[in-house]
Amino acid sequence: MIRVLLLILFLLLYSCKKSQPDKVTLLNNSSHDKANEFRDNQISDSAFYYYNIAKDEYLLNKDSSKAAQATINMAIIQSNSGDYFGSIETSLEADTLLAKKKDSISKGFLAANYNNLAVASNNLKNYDEAEKFYKLALDNAVKLKNKFIYCNNIGDVLITKGEYQTAIPYLQAALKTTDSVDYARALNNWARAKYLENQNFNPLPFYNRALNIRSKGGNKLDLNSSFANLCDYYKDKDNRIALAYAKKMEGAAIAANSLPDRLQAFKRIIFLDSKNYQINFQKFTSLNDEIQLEVNRAKNQYALIRYGVEKSKAENSILKVDQLESQKKLIYLVIAVVGLITIIIFANLSYKKRRKRLEQEKELLKQEKELEVKNTELKYSKKVHDVVANGIYQVMTKLENHLDISRDETLDDLEYVYNRSRNISYDNIKNDDHSEVFHEKIAKLLSYFNNDEVNTILIGNEVEVWEDISDFNKAEVYQILRELLINMKKHSKADRVTLRFERTFENVKVFYSDTGIGINNETILKNGVRNMVNRIENIGGSITFETQTENGLEVNFSFPIS
Repeated sequence: MIRVLLLILFLLLYSCKKSQPDKVTLLNNSSHDKANEFRDNQISDSAFYYYNIAKDEYLLNKDSSKAAQATINMAIIQSNSGDYFGSIETSLEADTLLAKKKDSISKGFLAANYNNLAVASNNLKNYDEAEKFYKLALDNAVKLKNKFIYCNNIGDVLITKGEYQTAIPYLQAALKTTDSVDYARALNNWARAKYLENQNFNPLPFYNRALNIRSKGGNKLDLNSSFANLCDYYKDKDNRIALAYAKKMEGAAIAANSLPDRLQAFKRIIFLDSKNYQINFQKFTSLNDEIQLEVNRAKNQYALIRYGVEKSKAENSILKVDQLESQKKLIYLVIAVVGLITIIIFANLSYKKRRKRLEQEKELLKQEKELEVKNTELKYSKKVHDVVANGIYQVMTKLENHLDISRDETLDDLEYVYNRSRNISYDNIKNDDHSEVFHEKIAKLLSYFNNDEVNTILIGNEVEVWEDISDFNKAEVYQILRELLINMKKHSKADRVTLRFERTFENVKVFYSDTGIGINNETILKNGVRNMVNRIENIGGSITFETQTENGLEVNFSFPIS
């Protein structure tokens, strides 16, 4: 009977599985490949569309690094199209995807993303933000070539800000590149910064050298930058030459199909060609309007592409819901069969379970008694360790390091340890004497271990640190610190101990360090250290040990205020 029911269940589950849509597995993301192809062919809208799809597919497969790469490419496309605000928004989305990534590939993506944020900010004339993002790009750059590029970009924005002297070291660093295109850019900017910083400097040899390199390379946008610098140099020296370079700048911008650079050329031509001022101004106005239309078109275009992708995702979700609805009857039948089989199997197994139950209960009772005995032993072992061993060792250390202590004070200390030892079997034994101000108590504890061989340093032990901390928590902290100091005294051979306290809005943090021989992993498992871990866990805190030998010991722990 059971075999027949299992066969029916298998057939139902198999038929249900076939009706479900196939799961997407992304070994090679074809959408990303298409996006790269469209980008290389300068078909920006299609590239943006497929990068958006690729991003969602990567996120579906929990590959945040690749999703960030696709998102960064989307942001760069928006920036190149003049949609600078949209580009910044997209880049910030990519930044969140890379926030917790530390590998070199992710750092390279992060550097490219910061560079795009800087470019967009620069075009929005937010030069301080541009400088900040360029420097973040430099900090995260992995490839040396990219570091030279980012140094050049930082120098360029500093020139725009009028900080010529600050720009020059970055540009000198960028000149170390072995790439001729990057070298020409850096050389052009370096000469410009030197000239603007010192009008007696002659930038022409360097301008012309950069122009010669760019002429051979054929990059019209780079040529545009050289013509702009030469035009600006001659505008106050020879109007005719300056105008010639401004017109060359316009020609290079037309060849590169760059409307913003054409606009920059006309800004110069208007003032250099006074005879045709009206005509040039009208061209400038018409070109400016055309650029604004292009920017607005780009904004709307990329917003519509994103809307289309999101709409398609929503429609697919609705389709999946309809498919699930059509399977309800089959699912109900499967549930009924599974329930029937479960009942039969349960009836078949219940007898065997019933027979074992008494044996299990007896075994469990035996284990509970053994555990209770072990816990009791551990509890009293901990009390003996804290009250007797550590208490007596503290008195011994006090006597060893402070010879001026009186006989009566020593007897009082021993009597205190004796009285606590007598009451060690009582569960309600008080943790410590709370009549003393706690920060003074800690200072006094640390002073017991200060002598000619060991220098103790106390930092941040203020009254405010211990406000609103419960007596129980303070007692546990005191025992932890005493355990650390005693272990230091016994084993570490340290000559300096530092104890620092910090209080935040939610936690108290304690940082212990000494210059001793450190501890190893086996030492961490011993009673004293294990007791420290148990204590900090009892008050809801956490503790870490630096276990490297020959480098001293660092122990950091924290616990919540409330």
